[in-house]
Amino acid sequence: MFGWLGEAAVLQGGIDAVLDAPPWPTQLLLVAVAVLSALVCYRLAGPVRARTNRLRSRLLLGVPWGTVLTTLFLLVVFLFVQGAYSGDIFDPRQPVTYAFVAWSYEYPLGVLTASFSHGSFSHLLGNLVALAVFGSIAEYGYSHFPTKRGAQVDYASRASPYVRPLLFVGAIALVGIVTSAFVPGPVIGFSGVVYALAGFALVVRPLTTVVGLLLTDVVRALYDAFTSPVATYSPSVRHVDVWFADIAVTGHLLGFLVGMLLGVALWRRRNERPRAARIWFAAVLFGVVQQLWLAYLPLGNGRYALFRGVGVAFVFLLAAAVVVTATRPSRPALPWPSRLPARLVDEAPSRGQTAAALLVTIVLTLSLVGVVTHLQTVEPTELPNDPVEVEDYQVGYAENVTNQLYSVVDIPGLEQATSVKSSGVIVYSERRNVWQLATSKSGLASRGYARVTVGGVGWRETIGVTRTSWSVVGGDGTYRVRLHPPGGPARLAFASGPATAEATIANRSITLRSAGADFEVVVNTDNETLGIGGLPESGANTTVGDIRFERDGNDLYASYDGTRVRVANKKVPPTRRD
Repeated sequence: MFGWLGEAAVLQGGIDAVLDAPPWPTQLLLVAVAVLSALVCYRLAGPVRARTNRLRSRLLLGVPWGTVLTTLFLLVVFLFVQGAYSGDIFDPRQPVTYAFVAWSYEYPLGVLTASFSHGSFSHLLGNLVALAVFGSIAEYGYSHFPTKRGAQVDYASRASPYVRPLLFVGAIALVGIVTSAFVPGPVIGFSGVVYALAGFALVVRPLTTVVGLLLTDVVRALYDAFTSPVATYSPSVRHVDVWFADIAVTGHLLGFLVGMLLGVALWRRRNERPRAARIWFAAVLFGVVQQLWLAYLPLGNGRYALFRGVGVAFVFLLAAAVVVTATRPSRPALPWPSRLPARLVDEAPSRGQTAAALLVTIVLTLSLVGVVTHLQTVEPTELPNDPVEVEDYQVGYAENVTNQLYSVVDIPGLEQATSVKSSGVIVYSERRNVWQLATSKSGLASRGYARVTVGGVGWRETIGVTRTSWSVVGGDGTYRVRLHPPGGPARLAFASGPATAEATIANRSITLRSAGADFEVVVNTDNETLGIGGLPESGANTTVGDIRFERDGNDLYASYDGTRVRVANKKVPPTRRD
């Protein structure tokens, strides 16, 4: 038995050694094996010249220059315009975002920059991977050279292979501005354009797009394996927002439809027809995997209603409409056309025209809703509890206030969805028409702290937010939220109500509540207050009423007549700036 225990201890020691080892040997191994695997495929895949010639027949020097230029542009915006790299500060996790969100038409800077800005480095990286995959496929289908056999290259026209990559970049920029201007609600990120590129690629190269969809997951897995070769996990309960709350579904759908319609226009210009089965399969797979089926409404304070059944049905309907539009069947879109007068049948729109009209109607409907929302402005607001003011921004904390992100437009019959109550850290700017819940109440309670970065072109400031709480045994908790302005002292932003422990000692109840700069304890019996006093420091004790309170780290104990029980536990932020 003891030998087995000894072996287990040695095994545990070996595991700890692996977990504590530097990551670079595993990273080198990953790179070497991945490159070797790719080389094996490269050598066995057949003649290289044929594959190279195929790329060169479509792309200048075999390179998707439009995709490359767009990638560089997004990096420049993130690093220098959003301030992820600003002087001696390099903080890719906290770029300036609020100044570059498409809030309303009264704030044109946001409309022009939203599609090319990102909320974090991980947000940017995900879109760059998708851009590299779907952008390259779309650019290959678009082609830098004429696609008809025998056609000559005119280097002096806009059809020049040196000009067409620039036209591709211009089309990307135009789609980006259109999506940010017409997507309902405030948006930030390049994903709308990515979905447009995917929609375009899906029509012109459906099977390649399916392979590209899988390739994006491979690239993400390689990145995660390289950056975190070894990771440990443990079960925990986290109070965070639902997983789909921050997904701009309408932006993705609008971008996808715009790209798909552009792909259909390219097919018709070239007088070619794609294969229906391939497009339908690619559209269904892409719509399901990329979650175009998400349809939800906010119910308030972190609750949402997800209409999964309707959403998945919509994906299949969308795939059918895409196929019919792309393949352009000429038969009339009428039931039993043989039983109708010939004149009526001849004048009726074809099935392809009807499907195209349906897709265009969806695009126009989404755009109309986007126009209505972008025409609205948030109401002038004075955040409660002494918010931090930085230039035109206010950053504060409030609970159960109307979320103006959802209440800018009242929809008849959906008052619950357009009058949503929210709690948490709020960012407000009247000049930029911003009202945003930066961190929810539950998210702040889970992490204990938050950082809010505000700014504009050429400047940025970060405000810290901390939450300190006491949880009483058998009861709720009491907590305080503090704001930490840049270069200034911390200030109290919110204090919750008192919390009373479930247990009593000698018929005495114990209550903790916020008071002054800290918390205090109140001892009551039979509706009579026996004493009020501050909480002791760790390792010290104090007497309130006739009960002795002792502090052991973050635990508070109460003692009376030989009885000692734990009555409360303190939760502090991982980092404090007080």
